[in-house]
Amino acid sequence: MTDRGPAFYHASTGKITPEYKAALSQYGLRAMMGDDASQQSGDSQEVMLHETAVAWLRNHLKLSLPPSPWLETREMYGERLKRCTQWVNDNYDVEGLCRGFPSRLDALIEKKGDRLRK
Repeated sequence: MTDRGPAFYHASTGKITPEYKAALSQYGLRAMMGDDASQQSGDSQEVMLHETAVAWLRNHLKLSLPPSPWLETREMYGERLKRCTQWVNDNYDVEGLCRGFPSRLDALIEKKGDRLRK
């Protein structure tokens, strides 16, 4: 199942893109929502907030970039990644984000599939 993202369905109409339809056909697959996903929410990120957690980490990795990043070894990057992960865990409500999934589903149902705020 894919979301109603821009590569799969037209954002304004919910109609399947020709490229996506052709790719599915080429591999013997079918779109769960058929040719019209207008009843499906816009993007799965509306409910699945893992992209928020990824953004938290990505932003902190940018802030911690060494002055000469091309000299950073794999081991050095691994240590920096661990420090950034710890910083995210210490400064954001990661547990709340993880536990928020059921309430986001309820909100999506209440809004009849309309967009949710983060």
